[in-house]
Amino acid sequence: MSSPRIVVITGGTGGIGFQSALGIAKTGARVLVTGRNRERGEEAVQRLVDESGNDAIELVVGDLSSIAGVDTLADELLGRAERIDVLVNNAGYLGNALHTSADGLEMHFAVNVLAPRRLTRALLPALTAAGAARVLNVTGGDKPAAIDVDNLQAEKGFKGLMTYQHSKSALESMSMTLSEALEPEGVTVNVVFPGRASTAMTGSMSLGALPGVMKLMYPLFRLMFADDGGKSAARAARSTIWGATTPELDGVTGRYFDTDMKEQKLHPTAYDPVVQSAIIHVIEATETTHA
Repeated sequence: MSSPRIVVITGGTGGIGFQSALGIAKTGARVLVTGRNRERGEEAVQRLVDESGNDAIELVVGDLSSIAGVDTLADELLGRAERIDVLVNNAGYLGNALHTSADGLEMHFAVNVLAPRRLTRALLPALTAAGAARVLNVTGGDKPAAIDVDNLQAEKGFKGLMTYQHSKSALESMSMTLSEALEPEGVTVNVVFPGRASTAMTGSMSLGALPGVMKLMYPLFRLMFADDGGKSAARAARSTIWGATTPELDGVTGRYFDTDMKEQKLHPTAYDPVVQSAIIHVIEATETTHA
């Protein structure tokens, strides 16, 4: 009898990540969820166990906002699992003001772009040990949008939700280069889009997160992202659960799937070698300086 699949989900203690962990746990997989707060994480794990009927769920506490934090989390995960069949890079950051990481990066780029790539590479020994592992990078915002290489770190001004969206577009492009790099290792990398959901992250969005005239729509945004008891997050998690469990993705890499699990094309800039090189340059320059 084969052993259960081992799945790692970053940011799995709340929102879409929690619902993704729940759906995957129901398949009988061993699930390791990461979160920054131990108390909140332990409560989430207990809920996951109770609601899934699967007691093979573990919390790994870690912070993805810095290179040191990513590396510490990776070491902990490698200590827990010699094999990882699926890595879901779900954790994301949406800020209301311009913040810089400990490594000097604009925080959206640090958490939403650098961290998924570095964590994936750090976990490569366990991913390759699985034989045919898959990595899912969870994007966000709206439909795939253009990437401005001169604005990767809000150089043209912090615009809250738009800065978040832009970082997710950069994540999509980075994922395409990562898929090519890891294909010889037998590891696939794909992007999934959950769609809009009411979560703690979207609920924390303030007026400052909306640029320009969009501030007039703040009451509408508050209404759109009002707490709904996890219903929209459960719907949004479908694409991640599908991506982590479906045999349809066996051997499939470098693709983007929308909230309805349909393959779509990213914005053309995501495939542009110049854009891809600019994103990787920022990541590698930061890693060289601060790692």
